[in-house]
Amino acid sequence: MKKIIVVSILTLLSFNSFANDNAKRLTEQILKGDISIFRNEGNSNIRHAIPTVNALQLISEYNNNQYKYEKTYNNQIVNIKTSASGLKTDLSGEPFVVANGKNQFEYVLLELKNKDDAKEISEGNKLDLICVGTKDNLSFPILKNCVKSDDYFQKYFEVTMSKINKLEKDDKPSSPIETFYLALWKFDIQKPNTLDKYKTFSELMQNKSDFDEVTALVKANITEENRTTTMPTP
Repeated sequence: MKKIIVVSILTLLSFNSFANDNAKRLTEQILKGDISIFRNEGNSNIRHAIPTVNALQLISEYNNNQYKYEKTYNNQIVNIKTSASGLKTDLSGEPFVVANGKNQFEYVLLELKNKDDAKEISEGNKLDLICVGTKDNLSFPILKNCVKSDDYFQKYFEVTMSKINKLEKDDKPSSPIETFYLALWKFDIQKPNTLDKYKTFSELMQNKSDFDEVTALVKANITEENRTTTMPTP
């Protein structure tokens, strides 16, 4: 009798682990897909948290209404895509990047978080950076803590999946991606082996019946606290 009980417990643990693996596998695909859509300027969840801007846009908004600009961008994470007009150093010898507007008298100053990144930047280089806006501007816009988008999103992916790996199936989600993960996990427990056949999340979406069930589990756990994606500060 004891042997039967032990076997039953091991079977249950094995099943739960497998269900969790399916949820993690598909959640990774959702997360990577959302990052890819954002970086290709599509309508991703990240888009609601990180606006994409360029130097001309920031200069125009700053010149038109400095008060409104600072209200909009102070402590706001932004993805700036622009060209480097040159590298300079401040009074302490730290490097920063200048991105010109229409002429050399209009520019955005980009302060690098990782100073060694300056070694890879030359005049004319295309830049794709994640930065933080500030109200501490001079006579031109300043963005701080700028890091390469590749590095930022790699860290974002790793940190997000690390948090997901620590969740239990009955935990409360704190973000949309955690809500999807827990919904997939519960679905896999309720309908064993169903998710095994889906190699990609896109394949799951194409099966209306299964996808609707997952969506229903997501909707049941969406709250005001977890419906918005909060992106980490670079």
